[in-house]
Amino acid sequence: MFNEEYELLLKKSTEVAPEWLKSDIETIVNKAGKHMGVSYVIAELHEGYTFNLKHIISAINFSDEWSRVAKERLNFVDNNIDVIVAIYNEIKHKQLSQ
Repeated sequence: MFNEEYELLLKKSTEVAPEWLKSDIETIVNKAGKHMGVSYVIAELHEGYTFNLKHIISAINFSDEWSRVAKERLNFVDNNIDVIVAIYNEIKHKQLSQ
């Protein structure tokens, strides 16, 4: 695949990326400030969707909805690192241009 084709594919992928992903990345970037990189964002996304208190509360309420959602989102994060990097770069570029 040529570089131009990859860039076009990546641009289209970021346009159709789920809103929860864009929102989560933007929240992480805004909360962490200017001095952090994309690896921090990816680590925070993993931290947010791996087993945590939300899973326990969901299980107490006899619901496995959060577990399913978290598993799907964690799977999406793991399989789309390049899309996360592109979204991160877009958000950082917007912040720098303001």
